[in-house]
Amino acid sequence: MNLVVIGINHKTAPVKIREKFSFSPKQILEVNQILKEKSALAENLILSTCNRMEIYAVETRGVDCIGPIKEFLSRFHNLGLTDYQNIFYVYRDKEAVEHLFKVTAGLDSMIIGEMEISGQVKKAYQDARESHSTGKILNRLFEKAFNNAKKIRTDTFIGRGAVSVSSAAIRLAKKILGELGDKVALIIGAGIIGEQLAMYLKKNGVKDILVANRTLEKAKILTEKFSATIVTFDEFRNRLTDVDIVITSTGAPHCILRKEDILELMPRRKQKPLFIIDLAVPRDVEEEVNKIDNVYLYNIDDLQKIIEQNISLRKNELDTCRRIIAGSLESFMGWWAKEKKHDA
Repeated sequence: MNLVVIGINHKTAPVKIREKFSFSPKQILEVNQILKEKSALAENLILSTCNRMEIYAVETRGVDCIGPIKEFLSRFHNLGLTDYQNIFYVYRDKEAVEHLFKVTAGLDSMIIGEMEISGQVKKAYQDARESHSTGKILNRLFEKAFNNAKKIRTDTFIGRGAVSVSSAAIRLAKKILGELGDKVALIIGAGIIGEQLAMYLKKNGVKDILVANRTLEKAKILTEKFSATIVTFDEFRNRLTDVDIVITSTGAPHCILRKEDILELMPRRKQKPLFIIDLAVPRDVEEEVNKIDNVYLYNIDDLQKIIEQNISLRKNELDTCRRIIAGSLESFMGWWAKEKKHDA
């Protein structure tokens, strides 16, 4: 009954590699079930975000699951693992528990102290529960992780002044385009990140916000909340003539904007600058788009420099955060030791 974490993140792999191993929201429920069966796991959970892909697993007694999980990833994504061995990290038992506590509290994020990850971990946990791929160990572990993250938010200033990925994207837009009061923004993807983007755009006085999403019901929620305009997913390319900012965060498995789309567009725009931030993993926008004149394309990794400027204040809180994690770690490991004795 060993606990294992195997994964990749923004520290071990750039976005062009992370996107190869990512899972879309639509895939997660089914993949959790398949992974459990194919890799002979007692329990498992997949966490797939723009900055990380991690698999949390409880091994079946006497079975080392690292090899089977890597083989599963290789088959599912149609990748040869030989070229990617060095990007994976593996944590076991106590180290695995500590890692999850850090991840959920935002201490392992690109932005130290950001709280978007806590919601993403909760969604991954809910999906795994729905897939029936978790059990007593992971359920207890993740509930403890959420309590730990809440205590860190309450008892420290680690989140004060934190720059989220969404707010960093808006800062970059202002740096390129200047004030946003006369600008029109198109958000493609109405998930958690899409909602945060709409909020920051609204705070920065953007003139109009358009929202495109494959599911119109989700787009409608954003448009009502932020007085935005719905654009059908099939229509959004036609609206690119009129917008200044495009921010994408879909779960599409392939590019939704290619170089030829933008090349065809720019004459109709009379070469007016177009600012694009691609927050999706896999990426929504073809990398070659950045070579087009008057088009400024940035992806999730490009935001790192902006984010690094805002880290120093929160680093002062890390010692307190570590003490809180140590207490949570001791509590969980004490409970787990009793469970192991009971099952022995």
